[in-house]
Amino acid sequence: MPEEFLLDIFLKFGIAAALGLLIGLEREKSHREDESPGVRDFILFALIGAVTAFLAGRYENSAILIVGFAGIVALLIACYWQDRQPNEAERSGITTEISAMLTFFLGVLVMKDAAVMAIAIGVVVLIVLSQKKALGHLQSRVQEYEINAAAKLLVISFIVLPILPKQTLDTYVTFPLGRIVAWDDSARRVTVELIPGLTFDVGRKISVYGPQARNLGLLEIQEIDPQRLTAIYEGEAADEFEVGQLLKVEPTERFLSVALSAIHPYKIWLIVVLVSFISFVGYVLVKVLGANAGIGLTGLIGGLASSTVTAVSFARRSLEAPDWNRRFAIAVILASTVMFPRLLVQIAVVNYALMRNMMVPVAVMAIVGLIVAIAYFARSSRQWVRAEPLQLTNPFSLKSALTFAAIFAATLIVTRLAIDYLGDRWLPLIAAISGLTDADAIAFSISDAHTSGLISLDWASFNLVLGALANTLMKLVLVLWLGHRGLFKEVLLAFLVIGASGIVTMLLYYDLGALA
Repeated sequence: MPEEFLLDIFLKFGIAAALGLLIGLEREKSHREDESPGVRDFILFALIGAVTAFLAGRYENSAILIVGFAGIVALLIACYWQDRQPNEAERSGITTEISAMLTFFLGVLVMKDAAVMAIAIGVVVLIVLSQKKALGHLQSRVQEYEINAAAKLLVISFIVLPILPKQTLDTYVTFPLGRIVAWDDSARRVTVELIPGLTFDVGRKISVYGPQARNLGLLEIQEIDPQRLTAIYEGEAADEFEVGQLLKVEPTERFLSVALSAIHPYKIWLIVVLVSFISFVGYVLVKVLGANAGIGLTGLIGGLASSTVTAVSFARRSLEAPDWNRRFAIAVILASTVMFPRLLVQIAVVNYALMRNMMVPVAVMAIVGLIVAIAYFARSSRQWVRAEPLQLTNPFSLKSALTFAAIFAATLIVTRLAIDYLGDRWLPLIAAISGLTDADAIAFSISDAHTSGLISLDWASFNLVLGALANTLMKLVLVLWLGHRGLFKEVLLAFLVIGASGIVTMLLYYDLGALA
C-alpha cells in the first residue's frame, strides 16, 4: 500500500477520533461521572464508524456498514435499559444515545472523503449539546404561532417560490391570430387568415405560438389586409407550420399587453420573500431583546421589522406619557432612519447598480437621521426608561404577504402603464403617491422599470429616493393623527431636517436638467 495512501487513512482515523473525543467530553461533562457512555466510548464509536466505512469500501460490501451500525445500536439499547430501571424516579432523554449514533456516522463521513462535512456537523452537534439551558429558555419563550409563522415563511421561500413562472404574464397569455391558409417552406413564407378585428403594421415582427402556447418564433409582416396577412417566418420550428394550424399571439391590446408585461410572478414573490425575511429578522431581534432594550434600541430594531408599526406604537404611547415625548421621538426617528439602509440592502439584492447610484442621498438621510437622534438624546433626560415590548403580534402573516404582493403588482402595473402612456416625466408623482402607501413596493417597481430599460439609472435613483421621502412623510402624518401634539412637534423638526438633507443631496448629486 503506498505511503501517501496510508498517511491519508491515518489522518482520517485521527479526525474521526478527535470528533468522538470532543462530543464525548461534552456528554461526560453534562452527566454524572458514573454514567455511560463516556469519552472513551465516543472515541470508539467514531472509530468503529471509520473502520466499517473503510472495510465497506475496501471489500465493496455496504453490508459491513449495516452490521457495524446494528452492533452500535444493540450496545446503546443495552446501556439505555440498564440505566433506566423501573425503580428510578427520574427519567432522562436519549440525547446521549442519539449522539453516539451520530458520532458513528461522523466516522463514516470522514472515511468517505467528507471530512469537512463531518467536522461541520460535529461543530453543530457540540453547539446543540452544550446549549441545553439556552435552548430550554428559548423553548419556553417561543409561542406556537411563531413556529407556525416560521413554517409559513419556509413554505413561501422553498416550496412556492421555485414553482412560480419565471417569465412575465404576457408570454403566457395568448390570443388566436388565425389559421394558416398557405405555407411556402422554401421561402419560409406563410399566409394566415386573420381573426376579425386584429390589425398590424407592415414590417412589424410578432411572436407566434402554437399548441400548448409553445413559442414558435417570429413573423415579419410583409402584406396585410382586414382578412389576411402574409409574413416571413423566423424561427426553428418550421416543421410545425402546416395548412389549417391555428396560430396564437401575445395580447394585441396595448393596455392589456403593457399591464401583463409588468407582472413577473417569480420576481414579485422573490421580493415578497425578501421583505418578509428582513421583517422576520427584525421581529426576532425585538423578541430577543424585548423590554430589556431601551426606547432608542427598541425603535432601531423595531424599524427593521416595520418602521410604520414602530412609529404608530410610540405615537399611541405618547398619549399615555406625554412627558416622555422626546424619548419617544428618538424611537420614531431611529425607526424611520433604519428604513434607509434596509432599502439599500433590499435593492442591492435585485439591482446592485441602482443601489450604488442611490447610495449617496440615502446614506446622507440615514446619517442625518442618526445625528438628529443623538442630538435629541443628548438634550433629553438621562433617566433610563424601560421600553415596553412592541405589539408585533405576528412575525409573518400569509395575509400580509399576499397583500404586499397585490400592492406590489398593482404598483408595477401603474408604473409601467404611466411610463408607456405618459412618459417617465410623471414618474415623480407616481413615486410620491405610491411611497405614501409602501416604500418597498414603489422602490422595487422603479427598480424593475430600470432593469427593463424603460428609465435611466439616475432617473430611477431620483424617484426611488423620492418614494422613500414620501413614506417618511406618511409616518409624520400618522404621528399627528394618532399621537400627542408634543410628539408631533418633536418629530416634525427632525423629519424636516432629514427630508431637506435628502432633497438637497438629490438636487446636487443628480443632473435633473439632463433627466428632464
